Amino acid sequence: MTVHGFFPGCAYKSAAGYRESVEAVNTRLGIRLEALDDWNCCGATAAFSLDESDGLALCGRIFALAQKAGFSRIVTVCNACYTTLLKAKKHLEKDGQKFDAVSRRLAGQGLDIKAALPDVSHYLDVLSDTVAAMPPAENHGCGYPFEAVGVYYGCQYSRPWLSGPAAQRPRVLEDVLERMGISTVDHSAGTLCCGASHAVPYADACGTMIRRIVQEIRAKGGQLITTICPMCQFNLDAGQTHQGQAALPVTYFTQLIGLALDIAPGALGLNKLLIPLAAEKKQTG
Repeated sequence: MTVHGFFPGCAYKSAAGYRESVEAVNTRLGIRLEALDDWNCCGATAAFSLDESDGLALCGRIFALAQKAGFSRIVTVCNACYTTLLKAKKHLEKDGQKFDAVSRRLAGQGLDIKAALPDVSHYLDVLSDTVAAMPPAENHGCGYPFEAVGVYYGCQYSRPWLSGPAAQRPRVLEDVLERMGISTVDHSAGTLCCGASHAVPYADACGTMIRRIVQEIRAKGGQLITTICPMCQFNLDAGQTHQGQAALPVTYFTQLIGLALDIAPGALGLNKLLIPLAAEKKQTG
C-alpha cells in the first residue's frame, strides 16, 4: 500500500466534516495519508502577495519536511494549499537564486532542501485514481436519492495548472461521482470564484459571486452542491443565509463518496453542515 505524504493545511481540522469523511473514506478504500511532522502554514495565496520570499520559505519548509520523511509527493485537501505549493515549486525549480535563498533560511533551522522537489497532488486526484482502479463489482450504485449534484471545484484547482477545456470545465469529480452511482448536472459555474477569504471583509461583493454560483447550479437542476475546498464549502454553505431562495446543501465530495460506500452519515460529519442534507436511503421493495 502506498503511503502519501499529507499536508493537511490550516482549515482541514475545523472544516465541516472534511477530516471525518476523508479519514472514513481512506479506511474503506485503503488509502494511507501520513501527515508531515511539524508542518507549518503554507501562507495560502496571501503570503506571496505580501512578501514572496516569506511565501517561498514557508512552502520550502514543507518540501524539506516531505523530503526528510522520504516522500516524493505531497497530497493536500485544500485548493489554496494546492495552488500555493505548486506556485512555490515552480518558482524554486526555475530560479536558482530563490532556491538558494530558501535553502539558507532553512539551514538556520537545521533543515536541508534538495533540488528534486516533491510533486504536489490534490486529494481528489488520489481518490480519482483509486476509484478508477476499483473492480466494477465495487462500484455499485449509490443508495441515496441524490439525483442531481452540482460539482463546484472553485477557481484554484484547475487554473493555471490544467490546459485546454479542462481548465475551465474539469470533469474529474463528475467522473468519480458517476462511477460511484451519483448523478451530476452539467453547469457553467464549476470554476467561478466564490470570493475565498474576501467573503468576510467584502461580504456584499462576494455575496453576488456566491449567488451567481448557486443560481446557476439550481437553474440546471442541481439539488445539492459538492466541493473540494474548505473555503469554498464554507462560503457557499454560509453565504446562502440571506439569498431569498431555498438553500442548496453544500457537502464535501468525500462525504458523498462516503455515503456511496455505505458509510454512516454520522461518521462523515454531515451533522456539521449549516444547511442540512437529508441523507436518507432510498426505499426499496
